[in-house]
Amino acid sequence: MAKKSLSLEKSLQRLEEILQILESGEINLEESIRLFEEGMKLIDECQSHLQKLEKRVKILVEEDNEKFVEKDMQ
Repeated sequence: MAKKSLSLEKSLQRLEEILQILESGEINLEESIRLFEEGMKLIDECQSHLQKLEKRVKILVEEDNEKFVEKDMQ
């Protein structure tokens, strides 16, 4: 079974937890590397979430006469 991805909020929360643990310096090298790898995977997931959300926002931008057009986010 494939691992279910976390929501953007949960991914960011976990990244914050990992950062605090790594900054504490209270774990061994092996655990630090494992957490670093987990963090990198979470960053990829967050970027994917953000790209999907950006596409949704572009679709929802409305212009004159109820015509939907794609606009870049500022």
